[in-house]
Amino acid sequence: MLGATSLEVYRYAVGHPGWTRSEASDALGLTLRRIDEAVGELSDRRLLSPQAGSPDGLVAVSPDVALADLVDADERAMQELKARISARRRELSSLLPAFLDARKHVLASTSVETLEDPHLIHRVLIDYGRDVTEKVYIAQPGQGSTADVHEESVRKDLELLANGVRRRTLYDTSTRDHVPTRKAVEAIAAGGGEFGVLPFIPLRMLVFDEKLAVVGRRLSHDDKAALVIRDHSLITIFTHLFDIAWELSESFLSPPQVVSPLSAMQRSILQGLANGLSDESIARRLDINVRTCRRHIAWMLETLRADSRFQAALKARDAGWI
Repeated sequence: MLGATSLEVYRYAVGHPGWTRSEASDALGLTLRRIDEAVGELSDRRLLSPQAGSPDGLVAVSPDVALADLVDADERAMQELKARISARRRELSSLLPAFLDARKHVLASTSVETLEDPHLIHRVLIDYGRDVTEKVYIAQPGQGSTADVHEESVRKDLELLANGVRRRTLYDTSTRDHVPTRKAVEAIAAGGGEFGVLPFIPLRMLVFDEKLAVVGRRLSHDDKAALVIRDHSLITIFTHLFDIAWELSESFLSPPQVVSPLSAMQRSILQGLANGLSDESIARRLDINVRTCRRHIAWMLETLRADSRFQAALKARDAGWI
């Protein structure tokens, strides 16, 4: 934003072609130092240019001409960058058959590729997510992402939905209480996205157009690697598994059928207790630490007036809370 002095000098320049700094100083009652500062600011924005044939004269430039002068170089650079990106994408995509062929002696099947780098996995998801044309199926374990991550996701997902792409996502039941996730679900659902919940999501999975699947390897709790699957038979199996899970799920946004003092997280913990799982197993499934899990269990034992974890699960079931 132009300062007040620069704006005053610009207005003077518009009405006095060929003016000089000393003339502006006398006319506006401003020191030459302030005039020089204003001239520098206006010149940086291409709103002033030297007058031809006059070493000291200055001419005002209209804002639209100044804007064109300012952004022309940036627009050219942007077009050149886009051209380089397209050329690089074509170049590297053409190498994929050679890459798969060269790996035949290493892999029993070239239809499954392991990616260890989380950044590279993210780039693969963005690239294939951009090219999807029919449907995207997502199974997302854990407690949901941050509001910043969801904000970017909502924008992209709404664009896909507007282009006729079907989007289905399965979340853990406990994410119903996660405010950023719930707001993102409400926004995407308004655009046609579908969301279901299950007490437990066993793996992270994305299926694009039944042509490619990205599945979390999950050899350990800290394993961030992913399997990129291109084999049609394997993708069909994962799609069928997702369809079965979807039929068993309930709507993310549907209200609970029974009023319960327990949160979605606590109901998921109780479900784990009812299934005989240890604190560590429940915490791992819900992506929380064991101490937090045990704090929830202690509170629920007191609330349900139960003498044991098993009795708490039974009481919760009898009350229709799980």
